[in-house]
Amino acid sequence: MAIIGVLAPLQWVAALPGDVRFAAWLPALFHRLACRVMGIVVEVRGTMHGGQTVWIANHLSYLDIMAIGSVAKCSFVAKDDIRGWPVFGRLARLQATVFINRASRRAADVGTSLAGALSSGRSLVVFPEGTTSDGSAVLPFKPALFEVFAADNAWADVTLQPLTLSVESIDGDAVGVAHRDLYAYHGDASLGPHLMRFLGTRGARVRLTFHAPLPKDAAASRKMLASAAQAAVASALVASA
Repeated sequence: MAIIGVLAPLQWVAALPGDVRFAAWLPALFHRLACRVMGIVVEVRGTMHGGQTVWIANHLSYLDIMAIGSVAKCSFVAKDDIRGWPVFGRLARLQATVFINRASRRAADVGTSLAGALSSGRSLVVFPEGTTSDGSAVLPFKPALFEVFAADNAWADVTLQPLTLSVESIDGDAVGVAHRDLYAYHGDASLGPHLMRFLGTRGARVRLTFHAPLPKDAAASRKMLASAAQAAVASALVASA
């Protein structure tokens, strides 16, 4: 964790109001270094959109943040309780994470948080499953995260691009039922013990598949957008051994 101590002060500077490009560049450097230290090798497939984008991804673990953040200059959208996580909560705040209250059933509340972040020019990564999984399937996407794009033409120029995260190997072996939880953080897992178990491996190979952006259809509802994104993300999962 020495990398955190070295770069955390710079992360604080990057989080201050100012140039969005600098604020995005430093976290990307942090994530690349963190991946190297933790043995996470990231393979990219497809074409990552270059303009302001909202990447819509499945979610396996807190380790996803480093994998995606190493290639995409972005801020992440996360549930509010991550603020209180040891180490990772502080890093999330420093990296301008957009925290949302997923206990709220009002799509407008979520949309307000997303609109505020988008108005700064940032690209975002959202995890519409609302929780993590073991990576064997994609959980249903929650439509509330798509409301702002279906209802507000102000974001018509923001690209919605589905992104599949799959784990190809863990500790040098093809991912399988017996050990995929070394990477996946879900269910009743505890953060500290899970992290220590992962650090005891040789790392993981993670595939990021960038799909074609969702079509810009003025008639699309939030449910239609959620369904289309989920289908695209599910299409590129790596089968478990």
